This record gives sequence, structure tokens and C-alpha cells, in this order.
Amino acid sequence: MPPSGRTGAEAGSAGGSDLQRSFVCRDREEELAEFVRALKEAPRATPLGRTAVVFQRPLPYLYLARQVFADAQVPYQALDALPLAAEPFAAAIDLVFSAIAADFTRAALVELLRCPHFAFSADDRILTLEDVHALDRYLVEQKYLGDAVRLAGLSDTARASGPRQALAAAAAAARELHDAVHAATAPAQIGAILAFITSRERQPAAADEWFARHLRARAAVLTALQTLGAAHAKHDPAPLSISELSGAVRRWIDGQTFSPRLGATGVMLLDASAAPYADVDEIRIVGLSEADWPERSTRSIFYPQSLLGQLGWPGEQDRFPAARARFHDLLRLPRRRVSLSSFTLEDDAIVSPSPLLEDVAAAGLSIERLVRAPGVTRDARVFVHEALAIEPIVPGVVAGAAAEWLALRASRRFDEPRFRGQIGARAPSTYAVSRLERYLECPFKYFAAHVLQLPEERDEQAWMTPQERGLFVHAVFEHFFAEWQGLGHGAVTTANMDQAIARFDTIAEQHLAELPEGDRALERTLLLGSAAAAGFGERAFAFEIEDEIPLIERLLEFQLENTFTFATDAGPRRVTLRSKADRIDLLQDGTLRVVDYKTGRAPEKKRALQLPIYGLCAQQALEGRHGRSWTVSRAGYIAFKEKTPFTQVQNPVKALAEGQAVLLTVVDAIERGEFPVKPDEPFLCNWCPYPGVCRKDYVGDEIEK
Repeated sequence: MPPSGRTGAEAGSAGGSDLQRSFVCRDREEELAEFVRALKEAPRATPLGRTAVVFQRPLPYLYLARQVFADAQVPYQALDALPLAAEPFAAAIDLVFSAIAADFTRAALVELLRCPHFAFSADDRILTLEDVHALDRYLVEQKYLGDAVRLAGLSDTARASGPRQALAAAAAAARELHDAVHAATAPAQIGAILAFITSRERQPAAADEWFARHLRARAAVLTALQTLGAAHAKHDPAPLSISELSGAVRRWIDGQTFSPRLGATGVMLLDASAAPYADVDEIRIVGLSEADWPERSTRSIFYPQSLLGQLGWPGEQDRFPAARARFHDLLRLPRRRVSLSSFTLEDDAIVSPSPLLEDVAAAGLSIERLVRAPGVTRDARVFVHEALAIEPIVPGVVAGAAAEWLALRASRRFDEPRFRGQIGARAPSTYAVSRLERYLECPFKYFAAHVLQLPEERDEQAWMTPQERGLFVHAVFEHFFAEWQGLGHGAVTTANMDQAIARFDTIAEQHLAELPEGDRALERTLLLGSAAAAGFGERAFAFEIEDEIPLIERLLEFQLENTFTFATDAGPRRVTLRSKADRIDLLQDGTLRVVDYKTGRAPEKKRALQLPIYGLCAQQALEGRHGRSWTVSRAGYIAFKEKTPFTQVQNPVKALAEGQAVLLTVVDAIERGEFPVKPDEPFLCNWCPYPGVCRKDYVGDEIEK
């Protein structure tokens, strides 16, 4: 004990050596958590109001304290000023400038419309989140990438369809902000933006517990903007660019502080410069890292250190003894106990402890080991999240809506079959073969798309999506072959290859003319080719030249919708299917050639159902056509990203037998209601359109298997 007999040092909690004089934690958040745990686990006569946490830098400890102390239900108080920019209303202002700076791109515009601090309306109706979501999907479909003028055009053309009201509200907001930025003077620009903010501000209910804080933050932000406008009116009224304007506003707000008192009782949060003036019984000094203790000085950007030294300015060698003296004063500040805390990680980087820790032994303080209260173990639950996450759950730690939600969650057992994709038996229905292939990719993907009928999550992009490109290419080939066949031509051969390519180029140009200008160049290169690679048309015709069997008829986009018969060990089984074959060629020898176009690569053999099932169904649907029966002799994919133009199914007879077996297995699983998260290949999850609803976290082990 020191001479005063009042102050002791509390040792680390990890059961280290006798020389350990600080608690060593993983990060800053764990520092506060360990301190709170010590408060609740160890018996102590020190009142919370005479206990303090001391830090060199207020941030991030003030933010972390909101979470850690509230989670442990320990009262605390702090007087440090917080940045005004961290207040929610200031963040809402930032969304306004982000939308302007991004030229009202879809993402920036939707973020602004969703902001809870603003209310946007059209036709005297305030937009809901559902309206904004519908607008978001509509802008993706329209390939909208920004520009207030284009947004106004979409609003004018969507009067009868699309999210009309949401488009009108978005277009009006974009137009008003666009005009504000192009005002004649900087004060006029800031004034117009202020008018936009105040006219669309959503007033919270006075009963909300954060209402008073919101009003203070709002007043501070709006006052900061008004002051900035007045400063520009007096000193520099010239108009600003959006980057200059947004930068000026952000810097102005960043320079302001917002200092509501946090709490009136409980543990005090003090910075190292204010702590020496406090009268406390116990303190915990946190953040004892090399970067913070001693506090690093900043170099002058105007004068070199050599000149400042001549003027008597203290150098680095003079600062460390002063910092050491201040640290020794902190060690002797409390009347009863001081404890120290350091951490090892910050932003995933290793942090070195403060060199000041080496001076603790010379301070003459005795070491007091942490002793827990009788009956309290290291596993005792201190925080609310521990009471909710560790069995048995303690429901009394929450109340109100949180208690209702906890009761609902506790009533569920996640080992039930329904949390593993079992929804119960389903009645037979009409199945599309392409959808059954999706079940083979992942049963849950089929469930989300075709049972729940959820829309796919799509990113905005200026070019065609794979689905759009596939439909476009199919339409071009259907038009070409229909016209080619109407002119009396049969198969494409070496004799008429040039004529076929010329006709294909003409038809392709007709379809390309209907595309937006941004899509035309890429799609023209893909369809017609270039000096570096053959186009889709040329690659599609190449495989026909190799087949010497004369062509009788070519069926394009042939509908296969009926109840078809499939062979099983138990006898024939009938399944209703609805599909469309891209192309079925009827050859002179009484056989069928089934062709499917793929703008990408051919599908994996184990997940490829379309060709075998199309072949089986075509044999039944075409029975008696031209007075004969038909059998499949050749089937394959014209996959335009493959090295060879035609990826052929080997041994069609075997492929048809295996295909119908897989089909019936999938149909049986669907009718049993089995939709587990079980992708055929785990990497498929990277491109899944339903990540927001997938339960892969419950079945991660099953995916790995």
C-alpha cells in the first residue's frame, strides 16, 4: 500500500504472473465489458457514482458505453461533447447531399426516400416503404442509372403503369434539389436546400423517448446550415459546385459538437485531462496502448521543429516525462482502488501496450487480486444478451414488445423439420422443366421463387441481364428460322451458308434497332461477331452443316404442355408438364434433333433436365405427325460460350432414361414438401438471388456434407 493507505492496483483477470498489473482484453469494447463484469461480479462498497472510467480519447468509448452499459443495465454518466455529425438528423442531411452528388442514382435516391426523417408524397399521399421498394424494382428494370431529367421522363411515361406516385415524388425531389444546386449564389443554394429539408421533414411523435434529443440535434444542424449561408452571404456569395457545397456543409457540421448530458447518476466516463479534477473512490484507466498513452503530439504544418525548439517549444523528449508525471497522478487519484486495462487488437491489427505500464511498479501501489462475490462464478450472466442467448433463458430481463418477441422466439424449436425445409405434403400441379432444374440447383431457391413467389434481388446495371439476353437471342433465332423456313429453305448447308448468314444479319439488325443505344454495340458484337470471334449466328449454323440427314420440318419455340407418361419400376406414371422447346428438328430418317440455346455455357450434366425431358415429351406429342412415330437421335446445347458450337448429349437413349428418373425424383420431393437449403454446389450461393431469406446459417453443416 502507498503511504496514504488508500489506493491499490487491481491485477489482471487472466490468472497471469504476479507481475501482471493490467487487465489485457481483446479490443476496446471488451475493456468496458470486463469492467462492467467486475462491477457486478465482485463485492464492492464503492458507490457507482464515485467510480469512473478514464480514457485518453473519448471516442470510441462514449459510443461503446451506450451499448455495453445499457446491455448490463448499469447506469453511467458522461459530459463529453459528441460530434454533431454522429446524430441521426445530421446523417439524414448527408443523404440529401449524397443524392445530389451521385446525380440521383437509384441507390442514392432510394436511400433518401427511405430515410425516416423525411416524408415524400404525391397526390396528397405519403409514400410508404412498399412504394419505395416498388420504385426500386422498377428503376432496376428500366436500367436507370441516374440523371434528374431521365427520372422526370420515366415519371411522365409511367402514368398508367409502374409505381406512378413514387416516381412522381422522386422526380419532384430530384428536380427541386437539382434547381437548388444550380442557384445563382451560394446563400441561395444553401437556402434552397434548407427549404427542401424543412418542407419534407417528418415530425416524430412527442411521446417518443428520443424526441427532445432529436429537436436539439435538428436545431443544431439547421442552425449550422443557416450560419454557413450567412457566412457565404457576407464573405463569398459566388455559387459553389456540388462537390464544394457538400464538402463545405459536411466540414461545417463535422466541426460542430453536440453535448447532451448522458445520464445523471452511475459510473462516470472521464477523459484523462478532466479526471484529475474528479473526487472518486475508484477508477479504471482504459485504452493503455502505445498509440494513446502517452498522447502523441501533432507536428506543426507551418514551422519546423528546429525553429520551434529555439523559441522554447517543448520537444518530444520533453513531452514524455510530462506524460509520465500525469499518468502517476492518475494512479494516485482515487481514494480506494485503481485498475488498468489494455487491449491487443484494433481494426484487426496488433496493438502494443503503453510503455507507461512499465512505471506502475515504481508507483508503490499494492496489488489486490479480484475476488468474486460468494456464489458468483465466471460463467455468471451479466449482460442482457447473455441472459437471452444462454440456456436457460431469463425472460425477465426485457419487457414490452421485446418480451413478446422473446416469448415467440422461445416457443420455437429450431430443430423442427420446418426449419430444415419441410413444409408438408403438396398437391400435384403443372411443372415447368426449367423450374425443376432450379430445384436441382438448390431446393430452397425453387421454394423462394415458385412457392413463395418472391422477386429476385437484382443489382442495377446498364447492360442486359443474362435472362434478358437469353430472351433476346431466342427471339432473333426464332424470327430467322421462321423466315428461313417460310422461304422454302431446309437445313443450313455449305451451299447456302452465305445466304443464311446474310439473312441472319438483316434480322438481327432489325431486333438490335429496338434495343436502347447503350445495349446495341455489345449485343451486335455477340450476334454478328467480330474480327476476333464468330458471332452467335455463325456458330449456331456450323453444327447443321455437319449433319447430313435431310431436314423435313423445324419446330420453333414448340409448346410441350400436356400430361405425359413416364416409365417407372412400378409401372407407367403420368405427370403434367408445361415447357417450351427452343427448337425441335424433324429429320427424314424419322428421328428428332432437340436443340436448346444457351447464351452462356452448357449446364452441368447432373442438373440438365431440359433436353432429356423435351425429347421424351416430343416423342409423345409428335406421335403420328407426318404419318409416323418419332424417336430422339440427337440432342444438345448450342452454348455460345463453349469452345465447340454444339455440346451434344452422349447416348440419347440412356440420357432420356436417366432424365425421367431424375424428373420423377424431383417431383416426388416437391410433392412431399421438401425444400432444404442444399445447393448442388456451394459456390452457387455466390450468385443466389435470395440471400436475404435463405436459412443457410441453420444448415451450414449439411451444405458442407
